[in-house]
Amino acid sequence: MALLARFLQLLRFLEESLAFLDFLATPLGQIASLGILIYGGLVVVGSDASTAATLAGSVALGLSCLLTRPRF
Repeated sequence: MALLARFLQLLRFLEESLAFLDFLATPLGQIASLGILIYGGLVVVGSDASTAATLAGSVALGLSCLLTRPRF
């Protein structure tokens, strides 16, 4: 019975992981992941946190404007 409970937990985890991957496929998920990656890269390179957050936010905002612009 314990083995079945563990297997069900694994299936729930896989289902939640797929839902998260579906979110990352949306434009909002792509913008968020790019912003986090740029922020992490800038911090690793040696930039302070506030500068890295400002630059990553600016890039993410620009990408957001490009991906979600209205079509007239």
